[in-house]
Amino acid sequence: MEILAILRFIALLSILIFVHEGGHFLIARLFGVAVEEFGFGIPPRLWGKKIGGTVYSLNLLPIGGFVRLKGEEGETLGFGGADSFAVQSKFKRAGIVAAGALGNFLLAWLVFSLLWGLGKNVPAGKVLVNEVSLGSPAALAGLAEGDHILSFNEETVETAEELLDLTQESLGKSAVLGFERDGEAASVSIVPRANPPEGEGPLGVEITTAVKEEKAPFWQTPWFGLQETFQTLAAMLKGLGQTVTSLFQGEEIQIGGPVAIYAFSKVYADGFKPFIDFMALLSLNLVVVNLLPIPALDGGRILFIGIEVLRRKKLSPRTEAAINSIGLAILIMLIVLLSVRDIRTFF
Repeated sequence: MEILAILRFIALLSILIFVHEGGHFLIARLFGVAVEEFGFGIPPRLWGKKIGGTVYSLNLLPIGGFVRLKGEEGETLGFGGADSFAVQSKFKRAGIVAAGALGNFLLAWLVFSLLWGLGKNVPAGKVLVNEVSLGSPAALAGLAEGDHILSFNEETVETAEELLDLTQESLGKSAVLGFERDGEAASVSIVPRANPPEGEGPLGVEITTAVKEEKAPFWQTPWFGLQETFQTLAAMLKGLGQTVTSLFQGEEIQIGGPVAIYAFSKVYADGFKPFIDFMALLSLNLVVVNLLPIPALDGGRILFIGIEVLRRKKLSPRTEAAINSIGLAILIMLIVLLSVRDIRTFF
């Protein structure tokens, strides 16, 4: 099972990176920029064939891919030629750089649209009881696995998070919990514990937000998919803002590296629909992260183009390369630190 999880994780990353690099490739060709190599996997090269001026290669490590553009390192017109990336207009260079994120955005849109056609799990507006601990307040009140919690103290609860928040407000106090069993509504009195046993919550239940499957008419799936794509992006940007705020306030931040992504993929990406749903979420994460104005990322390269607009001249290739090297070193250090922390957390 572990081998299958690893292979699934490699496939997941490969698709995301390959689509990202494919975006760079297509827009570069559209704008007349020569692509020297479009590779699948990470070198060393196993096989390559030159077609129309571009080497298409298959490399040893089957994770993702890469695109090598002519003049990407900052050639001048005299050395690079008119098909060099370095001599293109600011608009074209920014478009080529941003095209990777655009590819990931379109992948997420496509996947969400497909899922709406196949049938997508959406919140059902109630909370599912997955397990009840023996001797807990929930067990004493008569709750059972499979019940759906509808309200708490006459306040409707639609998500597990809402129920947890309301429970915290009533620790040690009697409350009325409304639930549904086999289609019939009922209510019970319950007293959430202020000091529950280790591994249990105030009510003594394991809960999740209940879901139901919904399908969209075929002709509406692109619209439903686009809506979900933008809603998910908005939620991610909000989360990013909260993370930055927590960072400046000295609070603990909740971000994960490759190890955390692998751990989550084992849980959430088992099966075709969960796999592509998780892939769409990661694809949008890649959009957000990759466009951050950080050197070594595409967002950093767009930032350099913006600086060029303000200065009316480019940074020297040496200066840009040095800044990117520093940014890359910091990113690698961050990934290593996150990976060490995640290994301790998940394994």
